[in-house]
Amino acid sequence: MPPLNFFYSYCHQDHDYRTTLDSHLSMLVRNKVINQWYDGKITAGSPWEDKIIENLENADIVVFLVTKNWLNSDACIEEWDKAKLFAKEQPNKRLIPIIAAECAWKDFDDMKSKLVLPQDGKPVSQWKPMDSAWSSVYDGIKHVASEVKKNFKLKKKFETELKSIEFCSTNSKDIFLEDVFVFPSLTAYSDDLNGVELAVKSLDELIEEPLQFIVGENQSGKTKLCSWIYLQLNKIEHPCLYIDLAQIGASKDREKILKENFIKQQTGDFHLWLNSPNKTIIFDNLSKDSNCIELIKFAEEHFTNIMIFTSTDVYRSYYIDDDRFVDFKRINIKPFCHSKQEDLIKKWLEIKSSGDDINHSLIDAIENNINSIIIDNKVLPRFPFFILSILQTYESFMPENLKITAYGHCYHALIVARLIKSGINQEDSALESAFTFCSNLAYKIFESENGLNLSEEQFTKFKEEYSSEYIIKNSIFNRLFSENGLLTKNHGKIEFAISYSYYFFLGKYLTENYLANKDKISAMVESSYARHNSLTLIFTIHHANDISIIDEILAHTMCAIDQKQPAKLSKEETSIFNSLLNDVIPNRLHDNSSDCREIETERAKERQFRTQHEEDVGSSDEDIEQLASENKLLNQVFQCNKNIEILSQILKNKTGSLKKAKIAEIVETLCDAGLRLASILLGDDKEIKACVKFVYDQYKLSDEYDSTKTDSYHLKKIQNIVTFRCMVWVISSIEKSVKAINKPELREIIIDIVDQKNTPAYHLIKYFYMLDTCDKFDGNLKHELEFMMKSYTKDKSMFLNKIVSIRTQHYERTHRIKEQHRQSIFSLLGLKDKKMNAKLDMLKL
Repeated sequence: MPPLNFFYSYCHQDHDYRTTLDSHLSMLVRNKVINQWYDGKITAGSPWEDKIIENLENADIVVFLVTKNWLNSDACIEEWDKAKLFAKEQPNKRLIPIIAAECAWKDFDDMKSKLVLPQDGKPVSQWKPMDSAWSSVYDGIKHVASEVKKNFKLKKKFETELKSIEFCSTNSKDIFLEDVFVFPSLTAYSDDLNGVELAVKSLDELIEEPLQFIVGENQSGKTKLCSWIYLQLNKIEHPCLYIDLAQIGASKDREKILKENFIKQQTGDFHLWLNSPNKTIIFDNLSKDSNCIELIKFAEEHFTNIMIFTSTDVYRSYYIDDDRFVDFKRINIKPFCHSKQEDLIKKWLEIKSSGDDINHSLIDAIENNINSIIIDNKVLPRFPFFILSILQTYESFMPENLKITAYGHCYHALIVARLIKSGINQEDSALESAFTFCSNLAYKIFESENGLNLSEEQFTKFKEEYSSEYIIKNSIFNRLFSENGLLTKNHGKIEFAISYSYYFFLGKYLTENYLANKDKISAMVESSYARHNSLTLIFTIHHANDISIIDEILAHTMCAIDQKQPAKLSKEETSIFNSLLNDVIPNRLHDNSSDCREIETERAKERQFRTQHEEDVGSSDEDIEQLASENKLLNQVFQCNKNIEILSQILKNKTGSLKKAKIAEIVETLCDAGLRLASILLGDDKEIKACVKFVYDQYKLSDEYDSTKTDSYHLKKIQNIVTFRCMVWVISSIEKSVKAINKPELREIIIDIVDQKNTPAYHLIKYFYMLDTCDKFDGNLKHELEFMMKSYTKDKSMFLNKIVSIRTQHYERTHRIKEQHRQSIFSLLGLKDKKMNAKLDMLKL
């Protein structure tokens, strides 16, 4: 470790005291324990005030030669104040008052709370001989210097660097990493379970493995996870070092690299620290550079735990089969599940809140916005960076260019931020040049029909053709392929780094060249069930001003399953579910309570279900297209489903630019589409009975058939299963329509349509919509629930009665509701409030 910086604060009238102390500390200087500095070392012509402040700030030890002259000096008092201020930011800085002569030092500020020298604060001038006093001072300073070398503390400046994030809220000037950090979704392959991925749920679980690669996609949060781990380990005083491998340069001196990073990050003596046991080193940004590998192998000799963070592409390309890392376990950073996303939203809202209760309805609304942009992890991965970007974009600003709508703006903002981060200047034509190039490239990829990429040969040819028509600087082109750029080369293929940017630019090109591509867009609409078509249409609509695309999608949606009328959910239509509702479905979900912990538990269960559903629903385009080509009804069902998603995006994007009549047409089309899907399994129960008989005949031939049970027993059981699945289909179809229109601004239009239609199905849609878009359960919702329960009692419609009850109970279980409204809910549903009954029982006791 280099000598400790040692600063003298003294009054010039006490020059003799300083020179005497200087001579007594000569052995500490000669042994390179300290390096003394005082204002006499300032050279002529130098800015002396700046030099004093600079050396005072950098000092490890500051001594104050306290006399009556020192106490009477404004300059000395200012040095004391500044030293105390610096010490707050530098935990290892030591301030040592040395009482040189008798004075009123105990009455000055908080000096008497400091450990003063000589021993017991007896002034140097009163010691006989005086050299004994200076010897006591020497021993005290030597002891402090030894402590400073052994005191390993995180430096404030480096801590601030690690804690900083690039996001800000309109309600808060500073947001730090801990304010928004949610432990990521990490998985590790289990050798004991034949390669099954197991969740890594905490830092304790993560550091159980001594050697590991932590691998994630771009923007998955690798560097911020590095920072968080480092900060957490420092909190528990676990020795830890952080190395950004992208910054180590070409130096071959491995120990020097570690030392330089240690000095930047920590206080204390590097060599003492390096010899301490059970240390962790975190390597970020591993590339294929051989210097990185040599440094990691050197670190294996000195560190117990080694964490290496790298991108998925780098790991797969260079290290997945590298024998040098055979003992390293791979940890994968996955997109957030819905529960972690909700945790992040809560943290964001906490930054803005003033201690108010959690508003679950607000969280639901924000979730809907985010999910509509992420689109089930199909366009944007649910990584914290993207979630925070969406939150910040919605909160902070809206686009000046109204052609870019609210949702489209989020994608636009993400792309612009990425381009700026790659080094493309926002203030000149560079951004426009990059956008034009990417739009044309996206269309070229689309035309090539060989997936979401071009071969290097195709790309080279495209670039030559483009350069002959457009001006593009090589610097822009190079930055598009940089680490933070939009394009990447992957196994010899050129592609967009993140899929949303491909669909964004393809949609932009198709919109700007609509007439030339009208037939292609029409073909996409006809095959909207294919994922690549539906996503392209969504982004095309983001950019479109012409509503002709919207009209085309509306027409196709109206024609899908047109042999079926929209379900009315009348008593006759839903009677096939009555036996199931009577015998199997309970009246109440479970014990009801507004306890906050139970609400959070229920919400976590619901979000776990959403995540599971998102993972399970993943049929490939090829599978869907194959099924659609084989069955006309399935073709129309797939198309109807996808068109609902597309029209939903139109509502979310274009509400402010479409006329009310067109919005009403879209809303009605969405509702009718969902109700036509529902009607497929409603009405005459002959098909259900035929299905039950078919399943029973197959079951009877299987080894699992229980011959001890009667035929009627088996038929009843199978009928309940089949009927239940049919009911789930009907409810899911209705919920799909509700989810598509759950925008609060549409309330007036939806109420008008429901009044016109006046069917049980539309009344149900209206009630579900109001539950999903309300700020809280209030008098309006109570009135609507009262209407539903009175209009559809069990006699009039067991199905609607039970579904309204279950949906309302679920809302009560997942939202905070005022006690008076809870009581109204249970009264209207004809249920006993067990929580209230328990209170009454306690009062009786």
